[in-house]
Amino acid sequence: MQSASRPINMLFMLLLWIASGCASDIPPSGGPTNTDPLRILFSDPAPLSLNVSTGIIRLTFNHEVTARQLLNALIFSPSIGVYDITIDGKNAELSVDKPLARNQTYSITLNKTLRDNMGRTFAAPYALTFSTGATINNSTISGKVINNDFSPATNALILAFAEDPGTTGTGDLLQNIPDYLVQADITGTFSFHHIAAGSYRIIAINDKNNDLHFAPGSEEIGLCSTALVPAGSANLIFRFSELSRKSQPSSVKTPPAPSETGGISGRCFASGEEIVVEASTPTASFSTTASRNKKGVFHYSFKELPPGSYTISAYSSNRKKNETKSPWNPGSVNPFLPAEPFGYYPEKVTVRAHWSAEHIDIHIKVL
Repeated sequence: MQSASRPINMLFMLLLWIASGCASDIPPSGGPTNTDPLRILFSDPAPLSLNVSTGIIRLTFNHEVTARQLLNALIFSPSIGVYDITIDGKNAELSVDKPLARNQTYSITLNKTLRDNMGRTFAAPYALTFSTGATINNSTISGKVINNDFSPATNALILAFAEDPGTTGTGDLLQNIPDYLVQADITGTFSFHHIAAGSYRIIAINDKNNDLHFAPGSEEIGLCSTALVPAGSANLIFRFSELSRKSQPSSVKTPPAPSETGGISGRCFASGEEIVVEASTPTASFSTTASRNKKGVFHYSFKELPPGSYTISAYSSNRKKNETKSPWNPGSVNPFLPAEPFGYYPEKVTVRAHWSAEHIDIHIKVL
């Protein structure tokens, strides 16, 4: 039998998203080896149970796991504070230190990092939802997280903080425990399920080492273009900021001779006064300002681009008229400011000499 516990310690954690503690990592022995994915065979309480009053949660796996492996893979939304884990073969018992809140919906997620002693994982993350009251929250928020270069953010960790009128726009949310926490899948897509109705401030973190913590200076943060996201929102987009301006591709201001270039043109569907469109490769970046017609649709055109494969993106600039053009603003956590609204074309666009790619349209969504 193995056991583990982790008390909450504000002095050593920036984010108290999971509980943790001491555990032996000696792999359990015995039983035939097989390649079946890791699964939960039984849980108490059962999924979607109501009026749960117990402080003990039991899980039965189809393979043996260690206390340490389970401890590092558990996510509670909202947080339950301190708890103990006891492992006996394939059976796990979670004992909560303090009584669960009344009339609260809880979700326990075993994330994609969980492996048993043979390296077997879940085919998909496992989630157990139950309520200490007579109903279960059924609100959702979903979206996608992308890296600064618009590739899927496969290591994204998404935190949701319920609106607190007393601290709106002030303080560093990353010093607080999030109300809900989920991981993105391999496409960068995420979804909060069974959350309470209301509005949330949401932060995405590039959790590169999968430790469910934010590492300042080595992990990026992403914000969407809305400060408060109402429950029920879908198709949100978060883009990670860059760690260093030095990593930006160089801006090419003087394109090659027209005889050796191609073009890209399209429309931008967005609100705002000015839309900046960028065409980027790993080594170069071009930008132009879209012009708006009488119907409110923005048109843009790159007429002299060197041949290559380009990512086409656009953002709604907040700069005032006649101000110097500035890069896309990713927002900030403290004070909490949303990113400038942006969008991007989902596929790479190929430019060839003497050839123009047309109808490369971009939608910039704002809640």
